[in-house]
Parts: sequence; structure tokens; C-alpha cells
Amino acid sequence: MLSQNTASYHLSTTIKTHNSPQKAKKQRLDTHLLLKWQSIALAITMMGQPAIAVSGGGLDYANLDVSGDVKQFVEGNFKGKDFSQIIAKGTSFKGSNLLGCRFFKAYLVNSDFSGSDAKGASFEDTSLDGAIFDQADLRGSYFSRSLLDSSSISGADFTDAQLPPKLLPLLCERTDLDEKNKATGETTRDSLMCP
Repeated sequence: MLSQNTASYHLSTTIKTHNSPQKAKKQRLDTHLLLKWQSIALAITMMGQPAIAVSGGGLDYANLDVSGDVKQFVEGNFKGKDFSQIIAKGTSFKGSNLLGCRFFKAYLVNSDFSGSDAKGASFEDTSLDGAIFDQADLRGSYFSRSLLDSSSISGADFTDAQLPPKLLPLLCERTDLDEKNKATGETTRDSLMCP
């Protein structure tokens, strides 16, 4: 296949070797059509190729079963990764960078998010029974009612987190809200704006 530069070179040398302007014009038109057809052939060839996900986008960890994995996700950098519908029963995310991660409809029963940075993460429609969020930075994160089923949120910072309106009074009744987050200095109670 000819590149654009190679085709231009061939076109200019062909024009120089022909005496007639009509022949030169026809040669330019033929070269232009050849390049057009090659582009179309390349596009058709590429249509059947699968898309390749790039880190930070694509499916990342979505729909995987990583239950019980206590090492792979500890103190790692998973910023912006997609964990949608992951099955992560008993999995540890301790101390990890989960900034902006998506855990939509994930099964996170008995998972540990202690000390993780999960600012702006989405925990909507997840199963959080027995999940631990001690000392987690959850500022600006999104939660559904299942947050109530977590076993501990001691020292977690929920500043600007999006919670269902009827969930807040129930969270404020919990007994594990008075510890300060070591990174932000906010108590869980204050970050939730409990009375």
C-alpha cells in the first residue's frame, strides 16, 4: 500500500516524464482514486477488529469474580477503574486509591475499604452487607441505601457524599460515628452533618 508521501512522489515524477497536460491530469486523477480505494479497503479491514480497552476506561474489572482476594487490591492504584457488577465477597481494598471508581451493582459483602481513598466513587445499588469503611475518604461519593448494611464506618469522611434522603437519619443513629478521619480531621458524624 502506498503512503501519501510516496504517492505524491510518484505523481510528481510521472507528471515530469509526460509531455501532455491531459496525460498528467489523468495520472493525478488515477493516483487520487488509488489512494481513496486503499483508504476504503483499510477501513473495511479494520471494521471486524475488536476494540481494545485502555487503562482507565473500558471494562477494567467489571463482571469479574475476585471473591476472597486479600492481596491484589490492597494499597494499589485503581483510580478511575470500573468495578461494575464485580463479585468481591470478602475482598480487601485496604489503603487503595479508588478515586472516581465505579462499583455500580457490585457484590461487596464483607469487603474491606479501610483507609482507602474513594473520593467521588460510585457505590450505587451495591451489596455492602458487612463491608468495612473505617478511615476511608469517601468525600463526594455516591451511595444507595445498602450503606446502612455495612459493619463499620468509623472515622470515614462522607463530606459532600450523595446519599438517599431517607438514609441520613438512619445513618445518624449508628454508634460508630464519633472517630475522626486521620487524613481529613472530620468525624464521621460531622461529615454526615448529623445533629
